[in-house]
Amino acid sequence: MVATKGALLGKITIFLFGLSLLTVLYIGLQFDPNSVPSPLVGKQAPDFEVTDLASGEKITLHQLRGKPVVLNFWASWCFACKSEAAQLEAFHQKHMDKGLVFGVAIQDRIEDAKAFANRYGKTYKLALDESGDANTQYGITGVPETFIINREGIITHKHIGPITEQEILGYLKQN
Repeated sequence: MVATKGALLGKITIFLFGLSLLTVLYIGLQFDPNSVPSPLVGKQAPDFEVTDLASGEKITLHQLRGKPVVLNFWASWCFACKSEAAQLEAFHQKHMDKGLVFGVAIQDRIEDAKAFANRYGKTYKLALDESGDANTQYGITGVPETFIINREGIITHKHIGPITEQEILGYLKQN
């Protein structure tokens, strides 16, 4: 009788554990892992100064205000940034009227960032965050990460991981 109660209790425990695990998985699968809440969404985009890859001059995010900005943080050593490069370039080429793509390389060397940009045919505005200030202000935890900023300078979306042309268009339509 005691052995039977112990076996039954063990089976109930395993069943409840399995049910709990399935519940957690079900709830977790309901969320888009690329759309992560950020305390910056709904707030003024922090301004920063970075080095323009083409000219070597300092530029600020504030200089781009007036048009929606697709602010993309990337790095030459980032594997996912390779696949994303073509998507960002396609958006830039086809939809310049809808928003400006601004790519900021972080934790990188200027020569590596330039080589990556040339290899992947990036023609949109590119810069290097030499000081790490932009990286810190935006709380970047990995690359690529993309922020959509409306024409008033308010961050409307944060996207973690590679972004597609269609996702950018969708985010901009919501603005």
